[in-house]
Amino acid sequence: AVFLDRYRAAQEARNRRITAWVKDRLETLRRRGRPNDEFGFVVHGTMADPRWLDPAVDPNDRAPGVCYLGDPQVVNMSPIGLARFSTLRSWLSQWSLDDARADGPRCLSRVKSPVLVINNSADDACTPSHARRLYEAVAHGDRRFHEIAGATHYYQDQPELGAQAVGLVKTWLEDHGFRI
Repeated sequence: AVFLDRYRAAQEARNRRITAWVKDRLETLRRRGRPNDEFGFVVHGTMADPRWLDPAVDPNDRAPGVCYLGDPQVVNMSPIGLARFSTLRSWLSQWSLDDARADGPRCLSRVKSPVLVINNSADDACTPSHARRLYEAVAHGDRRFHEIAGATHYYQDQPELGAQAVGLVKTWLEDHGFRI
């Protein structure tokens, strides 16, 4: 627990250092009379998460040493991954802890419409705490939470579980007056 707290604090500090660099770069462009210029950059280590190596951290049925993109030790420095390639403004919009509007729980707390949250019990991209935070953020009673046992993030080689997810969505839509 102590290691994980230190690790998460270091991740947050790194995110804020990148955000400070992005804001400085945007200010420099503005001062140079180029306020609409953009700049692309690569962020390494975006899949560095202890959960992918140790399934006891935020446990579910996922396999150890695997994430939805493959071996996390390889993916962590490969040319793919979340936020791997970013631009100044896309970083602020999507990834900055303090500036992004992409905050699922915060946004869901304002949603007035019915909400369906599906958690896959072997998800190797979104851990159960993420699904639970989304569900618990909904501030009204017209919300449902379903878990699909054994399902991974993209239902790869799991057509029956993908069909189960589609069935849950179909039933939920029909229960809310939509015709499929």
